[in-house]
Amino acid sequence: MKNLTFHIVGLTHNDVKDHEVEYAKEAEGRTICLVPDDANTFDMLAVKAYDKQQLIGYVSALEGEDVRALIIARKERNLRTRCIGCNSKNEGDKAGLQLMVRALSDVSDEEMEQARREIYDDKIYDDWQYSGPVLPIEQLTRFSDCTMMLEGVINSIIRLQNTLSEGASDKSSSASNNSSFASDKTSSEAENRSLDAETEAMLREELSDCLSEARERLSSFLEIQRSDYSREMTQARNRILHKLEQIDDEELQRLRAVLLTEMGFITSSAYRERAAYSFFVEAPNAIKKKQTGTYDYKDQLDAIEQQLHAFPHNLYPTFKADPVDFLRQVFYKRVPRKKMLQLLSGIVLMIMNGRVDDVKQWGKHGDEESLIAMKTVGKKPAIGEHKKELMALVKKAVLKIAVYQKRGYYGVFLSKQAYWYPIFRLMGDWELLPPKSPQSFCTFLEELFEGKKISGPKARLCGRDDLRQAGIAPFSNHEALKWKDLEQEELINTQEAKFNRYCEIVDIFMKILGEEAFKKGIMLDDWLKE
Repeated sequence: MKNLTFHIVGLTHNDVKDHEVEYAKEAEGRTICLVPDDANTFDMLAVKAYDKQQLIGYVSALEGEDVRALIIARKERNLRTRCIGCNSKNEGDKAGLQLMVRALSDVSDEEMEQARREIYDDKIYDDWQYSGPVLPIEQLTRFSDCTMMLEGVINSIIRLQNTLSEGASDKSSSASNNSSFASDKTSSEAENRSLDAETEAMLREELSDCLSEARERLSSFLEIQRSDYSREMTQARNRILHKLEQIDDEELQRLRAVLLTEMGFITSSAYRERAAYSFFVEAPNAIKKKQTGTYDYKDQLDAIEQQLHAFPHNLYPTFKADPVDFLRQVFYKRVPRKKMLQLLSGIVLMIMNGRVDDVKQWGKHGDEESLIAMKTVGKKPAIGEHKKELMALVKKAVLKIAVYQKRGYYGVFLSKQAYWYPIFRLMGDWELLPPKSPQSFCTFLEELFEGKKISGPKARLCGRDDLRQAGIAPFSNHEALKWKDLEQEELINTQEAKFNRYCEIVDIFMKILGEEAFKKGIMLDDWLKE
C-alpha cells in the first residue's frame, strides 16, 4: 500500500468562501471525497472536492490526472481521502490556501500508466493536418532529452539506495545467524566478504556520482519546465516529484520543495507572461537571425494559418485574443507535446511574417510593450527609421562608384552620364530622394562632389535630361533591385547590352554599399528586405 497526497485549492471560490481559513484549520481528519468534474469545459481533467455536501474546492490542476487515473484503475467513480492538514503563503492567510488530503493506494505503477492512457481521447487531433515547419524553439527543443536523463539518474539513485539498504540488512541478519560459527569461517568466506566490501564501496562511489549529477540536472529542469505547458511536462513534473520523495539527500529534497512550490504557480499570470514573451518575442527573433536561405514557407502562409484556425479547442483564436491566456488554455486542455510543438511553430511562423497585427491584448494587465514587441518581429524594417544612416552609406558608395574601374576595361565604369540612372532609381526606391525628380538627384551629385579632390579619372555627372532619356520601360516600371528578375517578355524593345549594363551597375553599387555597411557593423539586408 502507498500513501498518495493531493492538494485541494480554490477554497476561496466555493461553498466555504468567506470562512475558508477557519474551515481549513478545522478540516484535519475529515473525509474529503474527490469527484471527476466531466462537465467542466475549462479544465478537461478537473476534479471536485466535497466535504459531505459542501463543494469546498478542486484538486490542484497538476494532480487531476493522478486522481482520475487512480479512480479508473480502481474501477470506481470517486476517491475517498482523509484531510491531513492545510497551508498557505502566510500562516492564517487565505492567499495560496490549500488542503492536503491523503489516499491509500494498492494500485501498481503499471496499472496507473494503463489508466492514464484511458483518460485521454486524442482522436480529436487525428483529422488535424499541419504542413508548416516544426521550428527549433530553443525553450522546448531540449525538453525530452533533459527530462529522460534526469529521470534516468533518479532511477539509478533509487536502485543503488535499495541495493545498499538490502545489503546492509542481509549483512546484519547474516552476522546474527552465524555468530556461533565464527571460528569455522573458511578463507573462501573471507574472500567473499572482501569482494562484498569492494562492491559496496563501488556502489557508494557510483551513488555519490549519481547524486551530484541529479542535483545539476534537477536545477536545469527547474528552468526548462517553466516554459513547457504540454501534457507530457505535467506528467514529468509529477513523476519526478514522486520519485524524488524516495531519495535520501538534503539538496535534492530542497530542490524538490522548489519544484513543488513552482508547480503551484505554473499557471500564474506572472509565469505565463514570461513564457509568452520567450515563445512569441525572443524565439521568433532568434530563429530569424539563424535563417540561412532555407525555404521560408511564404507561399503557404494562408494555408498554414487556416490549419492553425482548425486546431482543436479553438486555441489559435485564443492566441489572437491574448497570447498569455493562450498558454493557460494549452495547459488545461492537456495538449500533447507533439501537437503543441506544431501549433507553436505555426504561430511563431505567423509572427515572423508579420501576420499578428490583429492580436488584441497581452495578459490581464494589457502589457502594451510586449504586444508591440511581438507585432514588430515580422515587420519590414522601415527605411525611414534608418534614413540618415543609409544616406551616409549611399554617399560613400556614390563617391566610390564614380571612380570605379572594372578590371579588363579602360576608363571608369560609369562611362556615360546616363549610367547614373540605376543609382538615381535606387535612391528613389529607398525614399532618400523624390523618385520622380531627376533634378533632385543631379543637385545631390553636385553638392556631394563639390570641393572633393579626386585623383584619377571620375565619371561625369549627369544632367536631368540624361536621366529622363534613360528612364524608359521596363526600368521605369520596376524597382531597380528587381530588374534582373524580369521575364524575357518584359524586355521587348530593350537593348540587351543596355539592360545588362544597368543590372551590372546595380550589382556593383550594392556590393560597394554592402562593404561600407559591413565596416559599420550594419545589417543592410535587414534595412532593405521586403
